[in-house]
Amino acid sequence: MLTPHTAMADADRVKFLAEKLNSDDPRVRTSAALALGASNEDSAVDPLCGALKDSTEVVRQASAVAMKRLGRASALPCLRSRLDAERNDGVKIAIERALESIGAGSGGGGGGGDDKIKENPSAKYYIALSTIANSTGRSQPEVESVVVKAIKTKLEAAGTIQIAPNKESADAAKDTMKKRKMNGFYLAIAVDKFDYSNGNLRVKVKIGVFTYPGKSLLGNVDKTLTKEGVSSGDKSSEDQMLDMAAGLASEQFAQNASAFL
Repeated sequence: MLTPHTAMADADRVKFLAEKLNSDDPRVRTSAALALGASNEDSAVDPLCGALKDSTEVVRQASAVAMKRLGRASALPCLRSRLDAERNDGVKIAIERALESIGAGSGGGGGGGDDKIKENPSAKYYIALSTIANSTGRSQPEVESVVVKAIKTKLEAAGTIQIAPNKESADAAKDTMKKRKMNGFYLAIAVDKFDYSNGNLRVKVKIGVFTYPGKSLLGNVDKTLTKEGVSSGDKSSEDQMLDMAAGLASEQFAQNASAFL
């Protein structure tokens, strides 16, 4: 049982480590970030978010790694924001892995609401969907309505997949898969910021493939599409490209699901 004394000690340690993030020595800042990631304290999110803007790349990378270990869903908005701004490839990869891990750990949100799930008695694979890690700048409901619909349509059309219900417990998932002899996957779905450079629209949908319900990373399926001659803010083109990219990525997963086993 956590006593008031213990809680105060933990809070003081987070405060102490957060202050170390202001050190002139990047080695001290790096160590402090990693220690915050191991603290298992909600209050560590804010200082780590600030450290993602550190002038030293190794500190930013350590902060992203710490965010992943801390595993708090409250870190997702900060991570998404910094992913767009980050220019170092190593740091970007660390941020992407944190986003995938935290998104997977926060449970299967299904992303697209509570619409009725189609039953597939002959399914070989049991698939849970994450909420969308949305870096587009568009509202969450707008992006989810397009992306989740496209993904579910392609997965159901494959004929080998049963989509899991939203917010399913691990025990319920295990029981269903055991009874129906299915292999489980969790798909962590992310959409990058729209790229309108050179008069074109570039859209990227990323699907991290995890075990389910254990949620260990197995691999990725990404799809990038470009439409030429598009003006910035063209929502109709954005929706069209999101639908196509999400559909193609999920179709690629469905066709190669056995390769992830």
